[in-house]
Amino acid sequence: MKYDYIFFDSGGTLYGSGADCDPSPAQVAARNVKRVHALLGGMGLEVDFDLLEKETVRQTEICKRNLGKGFNFFRLMEAVVKELGLPLGSEETACLADAYAGPRYAKWLFPGTQDALQALCDEGYRLGIIANTSWPGFCMDRAFAGVGLLPFFDIRIYSGDIGIAKPDPAIFRLAERMTGIEGKGKRILYVGNDLQADIEGASGVGWATAFRRGSRSTTEGLADFEFYHIAELLS
Repeated sequence: MKYDYIFFDSGGTLYGSGADCDPSPAQVAARNVKRVHALLGGMGLEVDFDLLEKETVRQTEICKRNLGKGFNFFRLMEAVVKELGLPLGSEETACLADAYAGPRYAKWLFPGTQDALQALCDEGYRLGIIANTSWPGFCMDRAFAGVGLLPFFDIRIYSGDIGIAKPDPAIFRLAERMTGIEGKGKRILYVGNDLQADIEGASGVGWATAFRRGSRSTTEGLADFEFYHIAELLS
């Protein structure tokens, strides 16, 4: 086998833009506070929608400023719950974060994604995720489970959980420690669509890289491999 481990980015690499889908990612994101408001009602809490929306916007700005790369939706909902004085524990707050994140749909995946991942696993490759995201890990895992991808990924690293984001070498070093593959003989491939965060970040720690072509048609040789369709990784 050529690689001991293959890590993937998420959005833009496994998921496409979904702009032509109904609902689209933008539509789902636009309903985030509505979902939280509905869930609060289901918990027996009557909260004014305009107040909830205003406080969510305000706390988003505050949390992003204070938490930096450690910002995620769970920490955001913790701040909103505290500011509004809602009698909720971490269990309910986690539910609010999941509602705020919302669903991800299989139709947003690039064509052939599940088949290609299955084929890689069948060939004996171990797969993982390293993603820059504001989604808490439990939300990301739920989303991957919903589209049938979670069983493929043994290791999943999400920036908002650990406060470290690509292209920081530390997030790739963490992945190495989790795989137990370190040192000069490591054979790890990173698959992504962002030149700086994914390709430069991974190559900077000695990983091989594969670049999904999209708005940028080529890395001009910076990536070891470039592709349009994920099935090309099998060739």
